Amino acid sequence: MTAVHVLVPVKGLRLAKTRLAHALEPDLRGDLVVAMLVDTLAAVGGVDGAIPTVVTSDPDVAEVASAHGARLLPDPAGAPGPDDHGSAARLNAALGAAAATVRARDPGTDLIALQADLPALRSTELASALAEARRAGRAMVPDHDGDGTTALLHCTPDTPLRPAFGPGSAARHAASGALVLTGDRPGLRHDVDTVDDLVAVARIGAGAATSAMLARIGFVSAS
Repeated sequence: MTAVHVLVPVKGLRLAKTRLAHALEPDLRGDLVVAMLVDTLAAVGGVDGAIPTVVTSDPDVAEVASAHGARLLPDPAGAPGPDDHGSAARLNAALGAAAATVRARDPGTDLIALQADLPALRSTELASALAEARRAGRAMVPDHDGDGTTALLHCTPDTPLRPAFGPGSAARHAASGALVLTGDRPGLRHDVDTVDDLVAVARIGAGAATSAMLARIGFVSAS
């Protein structure tokens, strides 16, 4: 089976999820980012042949990622993040560099650039998206709003990844020839930027680490 390297970029913990600043203190936001990363990596680990690689400049993130079975690559741009619109170019540069490094080591591998804040992600969702991407060559998963991208899947090893994350990325990735994957994949499509997003992923069913964090900060899953 062809391996798939899953590239997961994570910015510095104290800089993450600034749109939740009105609801959560910096330390709690950092803990939430860690919990969502742990659940995202757990889902990736359930996909046959998947090799997770976290791209980060934060030593605390690196420690958590390594403890949960991920490989590590340094973020050459410092600390990009998909929820920080001003850092989109740096995020894409970091992902492009990571993809080139991985392909240099393993030329035939498939790639997935995956957001780190997918706490309700199921392994089956990612595996089915990968199967479709392997038939199409290049595919993307739009977020729940249809504007952003939660996953860019690249199964043509002789061409560069060409990530275009940031505001409006769904349209850019589609225009670049990526097949748009929707279907019944709520966990794969629902990243977290706002309090409403936290409520939504609790309803979908967040992973164990995020569920514990949601209980800690006073969110409960609707049954």
